[in-house]
Amino acid sequence: METEVEEVQKSLTGGYLEVVYHLYSMEQKTGPVILRMRTQDRAEGVHLPSLTPIWRSADFQEREIFDLYGVIFDGHPDLRRILMWDEFTDHPMRRDYVEPDDYEYEPTAHDEVLRKTEAPKRARS
Repeated sequence: METEVEEVQKSLTGGYLEVVYHLYSMEQKTGPVILRMRTQDRAEGVHLPSLTPIWRSADFQEREIFDLYGVIFDGHPDLRRILMWDEFTDHPMRRDYVEPDDYEYEPTAHDEVLRKTEAPKRARS
């Protein structure tokens, strides 16, 4: 007799997340200044101050860290996903990320482009 068992295992890893900046000033020809910041924990206290208001080039790197690791940068002017789609709810580079068993449809911009390219082909036939 076969039975199908569906089980979701969510493990909470203790500890913290650490963000390391290597800052250079081309204008003053100084650096690197290495700045390390740690979150309080890996679950609720994942807030860090953003360096984007001071160091504008930290913008995309902070968005990438938010997207892949879930660190929330307080004071960031445009903190939104940069690599994963908006409906994705997890952070795939974290150690506690559980990969799904089945890969269902994932929306991409390529689908819209594919429909546009197939429409003229259907019209010709």
